[in-house]
Order: sequence, then C-alpha cells, then structure tokens
Amino acid sequence: MPALETMTLEVAGRVARVAFTRPDSLNSLTHRALDDLEAALDAVEADPEVRVLIIGGTGRAFSVGLDLALLDEAFADAAVWERVANRLAALTLRLERLPVPVIAAVNGLARAGGFELLLACDLVLIADSARIADAHAEFGVVPAGGSTARLPRIVGRQRAREIFLTGRWIPAAEAVELGIALRAVPAGELAAAADELAAALAGRSRDCMAAMKRQLAAAEGLSAAEAVVPEIEEFVAYVTPPDSDGQEGFRAYRENRPPRWA
Repeated sequence: MPALETMTLEVAGRVARVAFTRPDSLNSLTHRALDDLEAALDAVEADPEVRVLIIGGTGRAFSVGLDLALLDEAFADAAVWERVANRLAALTLRLERLPVPVIAAVNGLARAGGFELLLACDLVLIADSARIADAHAEFGVVPAGGSTARLPRIVGRQRAREIFLTGRWIPAAEAVELGIALRAVPAGELAAAADELAAALAGRSRDCMAAMKRQLAAAEGLSAAEAVVPEIEEFVAYVTPPDSDGQEGFRAYRENRPPRWA
C-alpha cells in the first residue's frame, strides 16, 4: 500500500476504499492530496483482485475543492494554475477510465473540485443531509476539471447552465432527481449503502466491467448507429481470446457452475 498523508486506502473483500482525511479543511485538495489520489489510483489499477473503488470523505465534507494555500500559490503564478488544472482534469479522466467501477459516497459538502471529482465517478450515493455545487461563479472563477463537458450530459443543456451560472447549492434529493446521484440515504446509512452496492459489483469480472466502461465512454455523443461500431469492436476483442472472462463466463453457464474469473 502507498504511504498516504491526506487520505486512507484500504482493500478488503475485493473492494478498495479511499477516504479523504482532512476534515478540518473540509477535505480540500492540496498538492499532496493530488499526489495521494494519484497513488491510490495507481494501487487500485495495479491490484487485479480489486473489483470496485469507493471514494468518500470524513467530517462535514466530501471535498470542497482546491485548498486555499494552493489557490494563493496558483493565483500568484499562472504556471502553477496550468499545472494544477491539468492534474485535476487528468485525475477526473482517470477515474472515468479506471478498469473498475468507482462509487462516490458523498457524505457532506462537495463543491468546485470536489464536485468535479464526483461527476467523474460511475455511481454516486449521497447522504440526505449533503449538498453539492459547482460554486465557481460565486468567486468569479470558472471550472477546470472537465465538469462543463460532464454535467450537461447528465442534466441537460439548460439545467447545466443554471447550475454553473448561479453556483447554487443543490440538496441531495434534487441531486437524485437531476441524475447526478443514484440514491440519497440517511447520513448514518451511507457507508452501509456504499458497501452494499460495492458488494453487488465485487463478484463480477473486472475485465467485463472495464470493457463495459470503455463501451459506455465510446458511445458518448454518438448516435445509436455510430455507437454500435465501437461497441461491437470492444465486444469482439473481449470475448474472442480463449482465456477471456467472456469465454469463462459462457463455459461456466454451460457447465452449470460459478465462473472462475481471472
């Protein structure tokens, strides 16, 4: 396991759990936090036993985005801003491309960079007392983590514009209604709900879930007629090798036994 300072990483039962552990700063993202998140994703990607990743916060917040000291540094030096923005954008892209499903367990406030992180997760569970926001407009700033591409695809063009331009806080129930979150649960039940969802995924084939994520990503913005082309290409590449999980899944079905995933 990597040595992390701003978050914890635990792996048990094929489930990896990352928890931001700077509650006094509302889990704001420092240079070290970005390093730690990259290291945690490295560890998850390198461990073939991991089938799902849960990301959550501690205290009152999931994450409120970039740390004030980092912002002071970035606003004083455009080169720092460019490096930090590129790192945050790369992290959100990496969450989308991770070969396992990523569940965001949003325990509290999530805004700016924290909001951008949860938008990049595959599934979002949110505490019923939590609130989320882009929030950049309140401070005369604009997003830089890919949210202007992701949010309109989730909530639609007009809703996304309203959320960005007003910067308003969105309560948990509305986040579910808009499709940003899958489900809202009582705060005290959030960890159990995330574990239950993760358990439903932990027995699945990692290769299968990774291939499905690639199919879904390739279909973004395409018509059905266009999207079926990369979908079939991914399907053929996945099921053709004799030692693939696709082949094993079919053999297990025909032999009436549980599959033995690689």
